[in-house]
Amino acid sequence: MDDLSAALHRHFGHSGFRPGQERLVRALLGGRDAVGLLPTGGGKSVTYLLPAAIRDDLTLVVSPLVSLMADQERRAREIGLPAAAVHGGMPAVARRNSLRAALEGRLRVLLVAPERLRSPGFAAVLESGRIGRIAVDEAHCVVQWGFDFRPAYLALAGIGVSVGCPVLAVTATATPSVRRTLEAVLGLRDPVRVQGSFDRPNLAWLARRVRNERARWLGVVAALERGGPTLIYAPTRRTVEAIRKAVARRGVGAEAYHAGLAPAERSRVQDRFLAGEVRVVVATNAFGMGVDKADVRQVVHWSPPGSLEAWYQESGRAGRDGAPARAIVFWRPADLRLQARLGRAPGRGRDGHDRPEDGPRRPDDGRARHWRRAARARLRHMARWLRTRRCRRARLLGYLGEPSPPPRCEGCDRCRPSASL
Repeated sequence: MDDLSAALHRHFGHSGFRPGQERLVRALLGGRDAVGLLPTGGGKSVTYLLPAAIRDDLTLVVSPLVSLMADQERRAREIGLPAAAVHGGMPAVARRNSLRAALEGRLRVLLVAPERLRSPGFAAVLESGRIGRIAVDEAHCVVQWGFDFRPAYLALAGIGVSVGCPVLAVTATATPSVRRTLEAVLGLRDPVRVQGSFDRPNLAWLARRVRNERARWLGVVAALERGGPTLIYAPTRRTVEAIRKAVARRGVGAEAYHAGLAPAERSRVQDRFLAGEVRVVVATNAFGMGVDKADVRQVVHWSPPGSLEAWYQESGRAGRDGAPARAIVFWRPADLRLQARLGRAPGRGRDGHDRPEDGPRRPDDGRARHWRRAARARLRHMARWLRTRRCRRARLLGYLGEPSPPPRCEGCDRCRPSASL
């Protein structure tokens, strides 16, 4: 066992690296920029937490959601790394304390929302000389959100050069076009590129067209009867609360999660779900990237998200333990028309859903036009996937740039009767 494998075992307890992890870790430790496209559950956090455990400098992690930062901070602390976060959902005194700890060398990992990087107090951290590497987690947000309501992501351009350290961009979801734009926006210098397979063989993908809202609800009820930990995604906070109440009336323990809840309440819901104290969470996409619960058996979408990237990200919360799981979306043509209207209004949040917690910044007209065009294109691909008569797995993987997607599978409702999935 070489020194890097020994460090992986010592800090994480893993006997070996998952595909792609080692190349990314070695790139960062060697001072190289890198791009990692690893599937959901592929261990993206190891690629920047292991260098943080080996070196005694500071690893700066740019992260999009408070829920995700909480999960990343927890993971860092579990392996003995002093870690803290800086985001708009924290009291000002807590933000100042985190920055002070970073400057005084008491932290190994500092998690930050992109908006905080531009705050006056953060300049001292960027200029301190303590930052050994920067990781941009869920890096597809740089492209999908930076041109819309979070232009702070675009201010990351050239950050590695200005700070004097390597930059790692990691995500589970990026088309070839998004990857190229991501590298250009971040100003990555001859990056090491690692792409794992996007396929999730244990995860069945289903889409069911419904005639009306009653049929949609009955479909959700049938899904809940299958049992097991379940995530239900809904497009708005009002819909989330309505579904949660309806689920609870059927005697099923359920919690709601959305950006309108107080931070303490969101943390409580996430902790209960992770601990297995509640079986069902009904959520907006504010919950999506911060969930690391291995035994989620199904993800149910009340209505389709505005892109296949969002569908892959959110459905990928299911089956991270490798056991059979499924993701199902209910849809009507009216849902797509609603998404199209939302796509004409930049600043509403990803795919028209919840805003991230650090709030919107209205883009200029040029960025708004760019975002509208991109949103319309993503929605067209989502609509084609819903209506396709081909293998859903092949179509999704082909869209994501999988080199050799299977022509057929046994894990979608186009290749097998949905009742057997």
